[in-house]
Amino acid sequence: MSNYKQIFDDMIKKLENKNSVDVANVVKAFHFAEQKHSGQFRKDGDPYIIHPVEVAKILEDRDFNTDVICAALLHDTVEDCGVTTKELQNTFNHQIAQIVDAVTAITKDNFLPDSENIYSNTKDFFKQAVEDSTYQKLISIGKNNKFGFYIKFADRLNNLSTIACFPKYKKEAKILETEKWLIPLAKLLKSRYFYYHLTNGCFCVRHEEDKLFFLYLDKYIQNMSRYIQDLKNTLTYEMQSYLNSSKYTLSRVEVLPKTQYEVYTSISKHFDTNKVSSVKESNFISVPIFDIYIILNEDIKDNLKNLYSFLTDFGAKNKFKIIGLDKDELDNLSLKIVDNMRNLFDITMLSKKQYTELQNGTVDGTDIDELDETIAGGVDADYITVYTPQHKSIKIPAKSTVLDFAFKLHQDIGFSAMYAYINDSPNKSPIYTRLHNGDKVEVICKLDAFNMNQNIAALRWLAYCKNESTQRILIKYFERKYT
Repeated sequence: MSNYKQIFDDMIKKLENKNSVDVANVVKAFHFAEQKHSGQFRKDGDPYIIHPVEVAKILEDRDFNTDVICAALLHDTVEDCGVTTKELQNTFNHQIAQIVDAVTAITKDNFLPDSENIYSNTKDFFKQAVEDSTYQKLISIGKNNKFGFYIKFADRLNNLSTIACFPKYKKEAKILETEKWLIPLAKLLKSRYFYYHLTNGCFCVRHEEDKLFFLYLDKYIQNMSRYIQDLKNTLTYEMQSYLNSSKYTLSRVEVLPKTQYEVYTSISKHFDTNKVSSVKESNFISVPIFDIYIILNEDIKDNLKNLYSFLTDFGAKNKFKIIGLDKDELDNLSLKIVDNMRNLFDITMLSKKQYTELQNGTVDGTDIDELDETIAGGVDADYITVYTPQHKSIKIPAKSTVLDFAFKLHQDIGFSAMYAYINDSPNKSPIYTRLHNGDKVEVICKLDAFNMNQNIAALRWLAYCKNESTQRILIKYFERKYT
């Protein structure tokens, strides 16, 4: 059983050492949540308060601010304890109340079917409709307050790590929900930490019976621990010497183990390992097991170029050899190096700000801003940018057609779309034409005698659109028209 009070006390000490603002509010939130969750227990028998404390710890470890940590401590009080968001706003502040509201699930008791939503008014799939509505709410509020996403990420990470007592079908349902919604959201936020750890959490639960792989990897990392510490010390010393005559100063060197998912994925690219249980101990020496981060105090441009100079022109050249360039699933670049003992690493150099954004993502300028919160099929993480004749950029899911783009602009334009001119071509493109990143699209509409948009929608249009939001609009229109 976890000692939640000790975990919380350690977290408060760390916040105080960071000179974090409003630590008193975090203490207040803890006592509020502890009192509200009194008498509640987890499935494994632990007091329920352990869960919000551990969720808060995940976010404190990622250096989130005190409002986010407060919201993490309080995130289940509305859903499970009868607290209202108004009470949270009066007791704490609007920011905290809004974050908690974003992650408060819609339940079967407060679910209200939407007659305009073709997915939520069905009795046959009621449970799925409730889940979809919960995430639609998260996305809708999250557009204005993206910290809600991070509470949900940390909440799910903790749930995946404590899921052992659940039956197999419930575990698989939780994994599928995570893969459908949370992992794509983490990718849209460009959060390397949450993307890979959520993916890894699902991977570990799915393969929990393949114990040898995890035992072998843990043993390998443990055996490398002393070497990794020496490596950090060496890189720290040599990097400080290298930067001595430059405008940059070293903050620290981090050498972090990759997730089990990353290691297995890398091994499976090099070896015929059709299942986790077929991985051998010898496979680990053939792939990178650790990421090296050289973190500077100042913002740095051309980080890979500077890192290349360090590895080739300075003392490190006698210890490391660059063997290639690597790109992760979020398109982050790093150099792949090998040391004198044939250990492989992925290494990158960046500022403290860049490192934080790499790991946590960013709340500014993300593709989440362009999401349609009424989606029900999950989150499509692949987007393209299309331009209007006035050079306004519009983000739409990949594989979108002219018709999808027209409805994205406005329903009146969608219902009256006849064809389009793409990239200033004089040729007419049908409304089922698939668009590509960077296209400039001028939609030509059918107008009546009064120069008003004329609805010319036909049933065949359902085959012309690829976006769920367009399909939903058309289905509701044809339901009304023909029933």
